[in-house]
Amino acid sequence: MRNTLVVALSLALSASAAIFPKDTVVKMLDPKGFRKAMKANETSMVAFVAPWCGHCQRMAPEYSKAALGLYPLIPTYAVDCDAEANKRLCSEQGVQGFPTIKLYPRGKQLNPLTYDSGDRTASSFFYWASRRVPNHVKKIGQLNDIQRWAEESAERGLPRALLLTKEKIIPLLWTVLGNKFAGKIELASHRDRKGKSSVALGYEAGEQKSSKVLIYPPGSTTPVRYEGINKLDSLSKFFESVIDGTADLKIVNEEAASEEFVPDEAELEIERKQEAQRIALAHGGFANFIDFEDALKKGHNPHGSQGYPGMLGDLPQKKKKPTGSESIAAEPAVETGDAKEQAAFAASEPAPAATPELLEVPVEEQASEAEPASAPKDEL
Repeated sequence: MRNTLVVALSLALSASAAIFPKDTVVKMLDPKGFRKAMKANETSMVAFVAPWCGHCQRMAPEYSKAALGLYPLIPTYAVDCDAEANKRLCSEQGVQGFPTIKLYPRGKQLNPLTYDSGDRTASSFFYWASRRVPNHVKKIGQLNDIQRWAEESAERGLPRALLLTKEKIIPLLWTVLGNKFAGKIELASHRDRKGKSSVALGYEAGEQKSSKVLIYPPGSTTPVRYEGINKLDSLSKFFESVIDGTADLKIVNEEAASEEFVPDEAELEIERKQEAQRIALAHGGFANFIDFEDALKKGHNPHGSQGYPGMLGDLPQKKKKPTGSESIAAEPAVETGDAKEQAAFAASEPAPAATPELLEVPVEEQASEAEPASAPKDEL
């Protein structure tokens, strides 16, 4: 009996997964998987679909492209509501038509948002999700504001992490980490466009895409430079180690510094696909693709590629043996004000209105009425 149930569930998942491309990073969920995903306290996007639904079939390639662009920072899932085991879950999530796309800003801690636009393109899904990650990162504008922030935040007794980045906007990776560790670690970001702030703080200016992470122990105004790899899983592991404030930061940092970056072939393949997909999702501000390619050939990437999935900047170079922890104390200055929490996903522009031909398919629609799936678009 048990084997029969397992086979039936596998067939149901396979039937639903069939509407997505074979190489998709969209992960199918059953009720148990959904509960696990919601416990992660991270922003995720879930598509509630039915394999017979023509609109779902046409949406799937676009949704999969968006998932590729978001991977691994915003996990992207799908639930087959036609499977008997998932029907209760879909009902509990208020699914009344297909497809229904929901964004869960912080797992089960915040109410989900429903995608209410008929524009079901990869770009629309990508920006709708990435702009709605709750913002728990304080933006520090001036070099002289760093020490003031360090002093005031030290009184709250939490570890803090400051990102020195050359990007104009806060990297999505840092926003994702701020959301994930909200209430446990305070995150801030300072734009160090030409590396002058780094030099003033006693560090090297750094390469074009380089970023630095400074860790402030609880109650301290003197940071230690994080020596590990600037990617999602490495930073998450490091943050987990320093959350309670009892870990020896020097030892934890030495362990992080010893991690060697070993590219996974599957991840590298995803990276190669991501770069092409990001160009399609956000054309770098160029109206003409030829101009964009010409910029790339000249060494300028206006898209600002994130590189290896879930990583800040380029692939790390071969590590040198660390000579010891670095620390700095910056100048006191005037505070610029606290960042408002969870403003990103609420303040975004609303999605465009639905067009008549892309309205949801009622749950009652029979499989025989579904329209055939259309091929994925070459361009967005």
